[in-house]
Amino acid sequence: MEEEDFLAVLDLIHEAALHSVGWDHVLRRLALLTGCVAGGLTVERPATRQGTPLTYFGFDPGHVERTFDHYLPMNPLFRIEPRMQPGFVVANEDVVEVRAFRKSEFYNGWARPQGLCSPVTVVIHRTEAFYVPLTLVRPDGAGEVTSDGRAMLSRLARHLVHAMDVTFRLHAASEARREATMVLEKLPCGALLLDRERRLIFTNAAAKNLLGRKGGGVLGCVSGKLFIRDAETDGQFQAAISRALGIGGLPEGSQMPVQRPSGEGSLTIMLSPLPPSDGVWSALGDDFSSQARCLVLISGTDIANVAEQYGLTPAETRMLSAIVVGKGLASAARELGIARSTAQTHLDKIFQKTGTNRQAELVGLAKSGFGS
Repeated sequence: MEEEDFLAVLDLIHEAALHSVGWDHVLRRLALLTGCVAGGLTVERPATRQGTPLTYFGFDPGHVERTFDHYLPMNPLFRIEPRMQPGFVVANEDVVEVRAFRKSEFYNGWARPQGLCSPVTVVIHRTEAFYVPLTLVRPDGAGEVTSDGRAMLSRLARHLVHAMDVTFRLHAASEARREATMVLEKLPCGALLLDRERRLIFTNAAAKNLLGRKGGGVLGCVSGKLFIRDAETDGQFQAAISRALGIGGLPEGSQMPVQRPSGEGSLTIMLSPLPPSDGVWSALGDDFSSQARCLVLISGTDIANVAEQYGLTPAETRMLSAIVVGKGLASAARELGIARSTAQTHLDKIFQKTGTNRQAELVGLAKSGFGS
């Protein structure tokens, strides 16, 4: 193998490590260099002899879709499963004699209909549950991959193993990030993430709604920095952020109440420090410094936003405020200076407009994400 070809393949392998679509290019280049016409990456589970194709070329897609699950358990390599460790290079002829292989159902039902035979495999990933073979296949009748081809694959094996390890790590990190984002989005409160420079790097829907309130509201964001509009309270808030980020000491969480304008309810802001991410993916984002260091959770009641969202009248809004603070119908009527029947009418209208049926549901609505 010429050094120029080796370096070109290495470039493709490194690219595939970071961008999984690149594994198709790796397969095609290795096939070209070994005289093969097909190649594939598969996740295979030896305990069940089941598997899933990750990417492949040169195989008949229809044939793969129809017969892969049937023929995979017949793969002769399952016979030597304990040896299928990362970096292991094996040809089909190492496991089963060619004449016997050509009489097998695996050859006659899977390989021969596609004009293929004589595969060579490099194991490039392994866990307790599965391994990932990279398989290259010659045209039927062309003979086995040459000793030079096998030597090339052996030379590249450790690079392929390292690259696939990075691919799996990135995939796992991406899944974890996606799941974490889904969890934060579903929280019945505002959730925000700040980086070590106090910049806002994530805001769930409830928090976006809170920050986007018409006419201002309690919180705001300027140049990516979160603040509370009341200057005195903001001083306390910024100090709490500093403690959560560990500025001047060890990271420390805190909780603080924030009063909203009269009649609009109140907020509770909780700040929790987040440890730096130590996975490889954490340094591969669009912005190296945009890593979450502080989780901000904002809960409380938002009477004004519920009233705006559901079109409550001023009288209905006052009734909702009384209900949220725990007053019963009779007590709310006395406080508002109205007849109990009038209070009941307001409450019925609120139920109708908000699609609720009980006072507890109204309380939950006022505390759930600030009217998502």
